[in-house]
Formats: sequence, structure tokens, C-alpha cells
Amino acid sequence: MLHLEIVTPGRIVFDDDVKSFTAPGIEGSFQILPKHAPFISTIIPGPVKFVTKQDDTKFFVTSGGTVEVHDNKVTMLAETFIPKEEINIAEAESEKTEASRLLDSKEPGIDKAAAKHMLLVAKAKINAAK
Repeated sequence: MLHLEIVTPGRIVFDDDVKSFTAPGIEGSFQILPKHAPFISTIIPGPVKFVTKQDDTKFFVTSGGTVEVHDNKVTMLAETFIPKEEINIAEAESEKTEASRLLDSKEPGIDKAAAKHMLLVAKAKINAAK
């Protein structure tokens, strides 16, 4: 077992032992198992899953953050952490459409980086919900 703690700006989302943890790193998806070497990674928008000590697989979507592994403990600091069951596909499709509109817009003052991030999060939600 390894200990997993997931924290968002608003609260501690999860704090218990798990069998494995998988997240979308900046250089690709990665999995952490017990006795993993020390590790730090930036997390990009995408799916997160872990297997509880009761062998339940839990699926979530994050908008990004960081993960640190040290002494059989995984700490994830997540911008957002949404359970798969709470994803509203229609809302995610709307977010995707709006982000695409902003990216294609020629209007001055639009934050293209924020729009791109919004698009990645919307796509991650849609993929996770399917």
C-alpha cells in the first residue's frame, strides 16, 4: 500500500491508503505503485485514477497541478478534482465550444493561454465521461 493525499485549494479531497495511482503528467501518463522512487511531476488536464485498498477503481478529471512521491506517500496538489460521475457532458461540450471560439477569435485582449487550458480541461471531461 501507499498513502495518497489529494488536495485542492478548497479542501482535502482524499486521504487514505491505495494500491496504485495514475495521473496525466506533462511528459505522459504515469502510474505510482508501492515503494516507488522519489518523484515530482507537473500534472496536465486529464484523467486521474486510483485503486483503493478495497480494490475499487476511482476515476476523476483534473485541470492540472503537481504530484510528489516520497517515502511511499503520494501528494497531489490539484487545481480541480472532479469525480467522473459529476461530469456534465453537455456543460463540458459548451465549455469546449466557447474555448474554441476564444482561440479562433481575433478580438484584442483575449487570453489565448487561458482559452487553450479551458479547451484541454473540457476535452478531458468529455473523454472521461465517455
